[in-house]
Amino acid sequence: MHLYGCKRIMFLHNFFKRSFKAFILGQVLLSFAAFSAQSTQCSLGNAYKVAVFQAGSYSDFQKVFRQTTLALQRNGFINGELIDRNFLLDKNNSFQKMAQKTHGGCIEFVEDGFYDGYWDHDKAKELADTLKNRIKSSNDISMVWALGTVAGQMLTDSSLNVPVLVMTPTDPESSGIIGPGEFSNKKNIHVQKEMNRYESELRLFYNTFKFKNLGVIIDDNPINQPGQAVPIIRKLSQELKFNLIECKGPVIGDNHAKTQSAFSTCALNLAANDAVDAVYIPMGNGASHDNFYYQIKPLIDRKLPIFSQTGENEVQMGALMALSNADLQASGEFEARVIERIVKGEKPEMISQYYYAPLNLCLNLETARLIDFKPSFDLLIGVDLVFDRIKK
Repeated sequence: MHLYGCKRIMFLHNFFKRSFKAFILGQVLLSFAAFSAQSTQCSLGNAYKVAVFQAGSYSDFQKVFRQTTLALQRNGFINGELIDRNFLLDKNNSFQKMAQKTHGGCIEFVEDGFYDGYWDHDKAKELADTLKNRIKSSNDISMVWALGTVAGQMLTDSSLNVPVLVMTPTDPESSGIIGPGEFSNKKNIHVQKEMNRYESELRLFYNTFKFKNLGVIIDDNPINQPGQAVPIIRKLSQELKFNLIECKGPVIGDNHAKTQSAFSTCALNLAANDAVDAVYIPMGNGASHDNFYYQIKPLIDRKLPIFSQTGENEVQMGALMALSNADLQASGEFEARVIERIVKGEKPEMISQYYYAPLNLCLNLETARLIDFKPSFDLLIGVDLVFDRIKK
């Protein structure tokens, strides 16, 4: 009994000791959380009122907006419920509804502050001018998120005197958005520079197949071509000594029937060209989310290797290879860190623009079999994501 009593006393002693430690730890964590919440308050006591501009809708814009907003919400800079993973920026007044819930945070979205050009260049330019005039004539917008290359071209105006962040531009230097170098040469402007992605993926494609004549599907409007990395593609064709066979059509636009028809026509034309020995598909909304395999089937039937600039989804649906940044979470977190530093008082032009994306090499083995391509061992060990069948 005595031994049992001692054990019981020791058990109770240890139990209360552990409970007390847990209580103290809980208080420390609560204090730390309170301190963290205080540390994320706006440096000047005023929230940044954010407007968002896109020249037209594109899946990567949706993803980067969502991931940037999520990161800012997690870090306490934006109020409201965590943004849903299926949130679509430009559907059913979703931006306005979300904006209503962000009041009181360091970042507040302006309810009527979403501008969409629907891939109509004249309309987008008019909206960009409207937004710039609004910023200059009132004080209801104090930060702009410009989504994509064309949006960046239209809004990198230092005279606005508010921070402008250009997110997910494809080739910001060649497109004239910003000058070379790590830091912005324009006051109040910050541009994400994804270092060497498009050059790296095209070099990988070339080194794998040593093609002589590369077919490329590009938009027929020169304004949209930097967003497809066309200047980079043309530059590398000269350096690596391969020919470009460009099929141009209205593959970017808000009229999806028109863009998808133009894309399919280009795929047929390139498949019919005996000189073409590989195909590179840049970004664009002419590639159908539902019928992509059937759009590119003539190229597969010709046993042509296809590299997708868009990434994982198109490889899953039949393209042979891609470098993919699937959910763009890292891109959104990069932008969120930049925004947090601006909120705390740093100038946009003093924050590094260099972004190194964590990319995955994707390969479709069924496509490889269909075009009689046998991947080398070196290529296979470098692959991060393998699809063994085509999603049709």
